[in-house]
Order: sequence, then C-alpha cells, then structure tokens
Amino acid sequence: MTVLALDTGTRAGSAALVRDGEVLAAIEGDPARTHGERLPADLLRLLASERTNLADVDLLAVSSGPGSFTSVRVGVATIQALALVHRCPVVPVSTLDAVARELSAATAGTDLLAAWMDGQRGEVFAALYTRATRGERILVPPAAGKPDVVLDGWADRIEGRTVAFGGDGIGATRDRLDARFGARALLADRLPPLAPTLARLAAERAGRGETVTPHAIQPVYVRRPDAEIARERARSRAPQRPAARNPRGGGRFPS
Repeated sequence: MTVLALDTGTRAGSAALVRDGEVLAAIEGDPARTHGERLPADLLRLLASERTNLADVDLLAVSSGPGSFTSVRVGVATIQALALVHRCPVVPVSTLDAVARELSAATAGTDLLAAWMDGQRGEVFAALYTRATRGERILVPPAAGKPDVVLDGWADRIEGRTVAFGGDGIGATRDRLDARFGARALLADRLPPLAPTLARLAAERAGRGETVTPHAIQPVYVRRPDAEIARERARSRAPQRPAARNPRGGGRFPS
C-alpha cells in the first residue's frame, strides 16, 4: 500500500510518501512560511521526487489536529480536494496520536505516554495514553488548557506512575514538569517530523476498515478558533448604549 501523508498540526509540518511501511521520501516544512503558502506544492514536489503520480497512491492520510485552527483547516482541505479528484480513501489521524506513537518508539520503561504540544497563549494541547500490545491506548482524550490545569485533571491517572512526555510543549514547561514529577518523568522535546508516522498509523487503520470519505473528515480543534474568541471579547468590551426614554410612560425603551 502506498500512502501519501500530510501533517499541518505542527508548526513546520511535514509530508511523506510511504509504501508498505517503508519511507520512500519525506520533507519537513519551512516554519517561516504558512502551510497555505506551501500547499499543495510541497506534496507535488514530494511525489515528483519519487516519480510517482497521485494515481499511484492508494491512501491519503492527514493530521486532523489539534493544532493551529487555520493550519489544520488548510491541511484537511488540501487532502479533501486530492481525495475527491482522485477518488482516494482517507484516514484522518490525530496529531497527538502521532506524537504518542513517536514517543512510544523513542522511549521505553514508562507506564504512560503524554503527548504534550504547544497550544500557544500559555496553553498545551495534550492527551494521555498507556502502552498497549498493539500500539497505544488513549486514557484521557485531547484537550487544551493551562499545563497545571491539564495535569490536575490527570491526577488520578498519573499518581505514582512514570510518564514519558513528548512534543514541542515541553520547552516552556520543563521546569514545571521536573518539579512535579522528578525522576518519574522522561521529557522528549525533540521528535522527528510526524508525516511518516501518520502514514503508518493510517495504513494500520485502513487495514481495520477505518477509512472515511473526504467530507467526513472531522478536525480535532479542542478549543474555539482565535477569531471567534476575539469577537466575543470585543463584544464584551463594547460600551452599552443607554436606553431611549419612553415618552408615554416615562420609562425607557431597550436599546
């Protein structure tokens, strides 16, 4: 099976062409440019490097988030368009699932795996997993929040257990994690590009019949878009107009 995978859930993003589990080609994006500027050109360049056409691709994989609202949307829309044109099945994969798989491969000996991504605004995108015979089993689903709030929500799951944390959210929270867990935590802030792992996870899930049609891809946002939050804040700060006086009853009309 030949899989073309696209990750836009991380800042740089990546793309990979994988056949039967073997990486044929992979590229990491340029974080100085937006995903919208680079797509679909990055995918076409990747295919050209292996002299492969989209008609040769059996499965498309895409990171479904969490991540930047706009970046995730761009990635999903790109894969949707390719899937529609070429009638290719799709498997969306949570960015945090891919982080957990990379973390599982890169570490050993801990009880739990914590995907820990930078969510901006002092928050993290996070999910908690346990190692399983086949892959990873999710214990706490994806969420966005302040690091201490997320960890407090996991308290009953992680008390007294060893945890491997992985992702770009570690840099800003390393001291906090060290203070809270000490030797019980293994911190891996440098993981490779996720697209090859997305491809392998997608192939596994396709083998279990978990493909979807393009329009059925559901992005994992875990919090509202920044633009929506900004509009709500602007409305709350807007001055209220005084009510107009009612000439008949001396009361006031609502504004």
